[in-house]
Amino acid sequence: MARKKFTTTLDETIIQQLKIQAVKEGTDASKIIEKLIDEYLKKQA
Repeated sequence: MARKKFTTTLDETIIQQLKIQAVKEGTDASKIIEKLIDEYLKKQA
């Protein structure tokens, strides 16, 4: 799958919590965001 950079702004607290959760899961924030967006889009279809 091809990857493309996507820039956005989020609440500072959310970013901090996301980064902490990513460390706990042994992944990175972008993978969590991608997974959540994918689940959301599938639900909307």
